[in-house]
Amino acid sequence: MADRVVISAPVQVLLAGGDRFLAADFEAIRAAATADDSTADNEASASFRIRAHRVVAQLNPCHEDNYYIANAMLSWGGAPSEGLDVLRRATDCRMWDEYPAFYLGFNEWFFNRDAAAARNAMELASDRAADPQQAATLRRMGVMIEAGEFADQRVALAFLRQERAQAGDDKLREMLDRRIIRLEGLIALRDAQARYETQAGQPLAHPQMLLDEGLLDAFPNDPLRLGYEFTDGQFRLREVKVPGMKRGR
Repeated sequence: MADRVVISAPVQVLLAGGDRFLAADFEAIRAAATADDSTADNEASASFRIRAHRVVAQLNPCHEDNYYIANAMLSWGGAPSEGLDVLRRATDCRMWDEYPAFYLGFNEWFFNRDAAAARNAMELASDRAADPQQAATLRRMGVMIEAGEFADQRVALAFLRQERAQAGDDKLREMLDRRIIRLEGLIALRDAQARYETQAGQPLAHPQMLLDEGLLDAFPNDPLRLGYEFTDGQFRLREVKVPGMKRGR
């Protein structure tokens, strides 16, 4: 599949007659309608999603569909840095909305392991929540993250399943299904590693040991075909590699 063109934000404003909000709507609709991570050309599809959602965030950082879909598609689809960028813009813009700050805090915890940034975002989400009970829950989550008591990846799995249940679009649900399976694979790897280290009394040195010891029959398949990596003694979701794109947190 040929890489798809994403026109820069200033040019899109000109094409929309100077209306950046209209330009953002057009690009958000195009991104939602044409993005597909089931294609074999994963890098081109990922490159398109990354660039399209970032342009929408530049045109209208308050765009609700953009931050919501970008969180699901980018953050959990191998581009967490770009997902965080969209969420930061939405958090700064949507000062009445607790959800961008909540997603930002959750992703800072899961992908970056930045407890301080995660708690700050959760506190911000709590301040914006209209429901006192929800505000208290968000604040408690921030405290638990900073205290290191919120480290079970199954919380992330439950989070994704909830996102999938709330999704109103069939295509979005299908794409979230693949991200759920991907995260289930990561959990299987980490569970097997924990069993190995308990039995062996030493850290896992190489993933192959899990197969050699019979703790896994086979390594899990990632439906996004990005796979997993074992770095610094821990399994992680591998990020997408897009040639020619400047990446960075």
